[in-house]
Amino acid sequence: MSARRVHTALALLALAAVAHAIIDDALDVIRLGKEIGEEVLNSWDVIGKPFNVSGGVDLPLVRRREREVLARLAQVTRTIERLELRIEKMGSVAKFLAKASTRGARLELRLHEMADLLSRVASANRQMREYVRLQQELERTTLEDFAEWCVSHDSSALPSLLERVHSLISPPHKHLLGRSILQLVLDDLQEEHPDLCELQLSPHQLIYDMYNTISLTEIKGYAMMQFSWMLLRIYGKGNFTQEASLTRQRYGERSARTATAAKAALAVARRDLYRCDPPIHKEGETYAEVTRLLQGYIENEVDMNAEGTCRDNCAYYTLAKRHGCFKDQFCTKQSHCDGRIIDCQYIDSDMWVCQPGNKKSKRRYEWIEYENGRTLGHVGSCTRGSDKVDSWWRWLFWHCSYCMCLCDESGPLSDRYFSLWDTTSDVRNNKVVTGVRLIKYGRVFHLQISEGTLGERGAIKPGSWVPIQKFDPSDGGVREGVDYHTLTYEKRAIDLDELDSPVGHVLTGVRFRMIGAHLHFEIRSTPFNYTTGRLSPEKSVWISNDNTEGADKPRSRLQLYRPDIPTRSPMPLPVDSKHDQYLEFTNSDFEADAAQSTVPFVDIQPVQPMKGAALSSGAGLIHRGAPGSGGFIAVKLFTYDYSRHVKAEVPPSSYEEAGETSEFTPVIN
Repeated sequence: MSARRVHTALALLALAAVAHAIIDDALDVIRLGKEIGEEVLNSWDVIGKPFNVSGGVDLPLVRRREREVLARLAQVTRTIERLELRIEKMGSVAKFLAKASTRGARLELRLHEMADLLSRVASANRQMREYVRLQQELERTTLEDFAEWCVSHDSSALPSLLERVHSLISPPHKHLLGRSILQLVLDDLQEEHPDLCELQLSPHQLIYDMYNTISLTEIKGYAMMQFSWMLLRIYGKGNFTQEASLTRQRYGERSARTATAAKAALAVARRDLYRCDPPIHKEGETYAEVTRLLQGYIENEVDMNAEGTCRDNCAYYTLAKRHGCFKDQFCTKQSHCDGRIIDCQYIDSDMWVCQPGNKKSKRRYEWIEYENGRTLGHVGSCTRGSDKVDSWWRWLFWHCSYCMCLCDESGPLSDRYFSLWDTTSDVRNNKVVTGVRLIKYGRVFHLQISEGTLGERGAIKPGSWVPIQKFDPSDGGVREGVDYHTLTYEKRAIDLDELDSPVGHVLTGVRFRMIGAHLHFEIRSTPFNYTTGRLSPEKSVWISNDNTEGADKPRSRLQLYRPDIPTRSPMPLPVDSKHDQYLEFTNSDFEADAAQSTVPFVDIQPVQPMKGAALSSGAGLIHRGAPGSGGFIAVKLFTYDYSRHVKAEVPPSSYEEAGETSEFTPVIN
């Protein structure tokens, strides 16, 4: 990793240490800001007027007011801390953004500066909490010095730190300071890194997370400054009503501009999220296969007709079946096809065939080498020794040729079934979908979801993966076309759609259903109240894109070009599908793999943003692939759109002087 990448990673790790996204106890930064503003206003009412403190003598009333202010400050800090403690640090954010980009140097510098500023404000906030905790043992001068730093005009003091944070979000002079750091991050994510699969945090979530982080820092700073003015007033340093009002005004201005910058970035930030290729492909952990749907198969034409003749050629047998085994030749040595034999072709008369050493292998052949030099698959050593297979002449007139065909055979070695059962969250108990994955149990592929409990203002309490209802197609009472779909040569299409919920709805279910010969993906959407978090289960609807080949604008087909086994790809496979497409499961390429595998493979990695603690509004099926690769069918999620909930709550402004509450005459020092 380059030095610049290391520096960027360190900056982002520091930033991520204060990055927040999960909000519980009905709190988010918007509501928190409003509550803190109200508490500050109430605190001003408590302290009344300043006092004359002379000769270094602590007046009992001063100490009592000091304790009252610090008690209210302790309540405020507990409220802020409650939000912080319910938040998950996003280390994955740093991991992703540490990747190089053309604008990386500028972004790196901004992130370093932001991380440093946020760290310094957080450090001051921790110091304040410590002072509040130890208030009985502290000298008044300690609190006074800290309060003066919190409102000082010095460039290293708290007000300047907050202004510098704000200038990174909303530059006052864009022609000098450039663009907002939110826009720089967004550009980096959306242009330089189109595949966000490994992050498990959408660009939209990342921007919203940064907005929460910065807004919470503003709230901390505002609380520290306002309570500092209060303490200085109690200590007889001045009245500070106008100063407190200016602090409130400036905080409101910064909050409004930060919200505007965040809304602008959120409006264009992508919300989709999926998985990319893992470092190592592992069958059963990262991917699964449809097996023996269409598979390369060698058969002599004499065995593909009831008469046992060789009067035709291989191309004649577009749809046939095995009728026998003529004179116990190669047909006795191989796993024969008891299903349909399709699309035969003649390549050469004689060949060497390598069959797997394991009789339970998904493959029929490891490789085939013809006498004319053409090879199918990767020719190499052969565990059980290769078989010499030669065509022959019959009665000098008919050439009995060995044909290369496709076998469509269901059976115990063919995993080609997809569950049609609904997979839904427990909406009656206010649970929503927080993750989704494709998974294979036995010979059947299922959609599986994780669910979490929806709380107020988009909060999610993570739950667990909902157990799959397992079954086998051979089970009694399980029906083809109702409970499951069987892929066949005619019915092997799968629709690729990206579906999102209407505004005010969240994702509560997914399922497959059949539309004609196509396996079709759908989502269930349920309306909810953002403020209370309550779902309306009775208003749930299933959403789909019911476009068919007979429509005015039919689906386009995603064609796989000479598809090899996708795990052999030397490069990560990007998403190459679009909404409103379809593809067909098919055999792998003859030259590359002897047509022994069914592609695409199925990506079974879970898509679960923020480990089940994020709100999602939609889902879809995509294909990751490239020319020369069969690729993967995979699921994706759409995270919830928070942009319309971002706004600035300006604190109350009625700082009214209390009546005469002291037996002492105010004297300004």
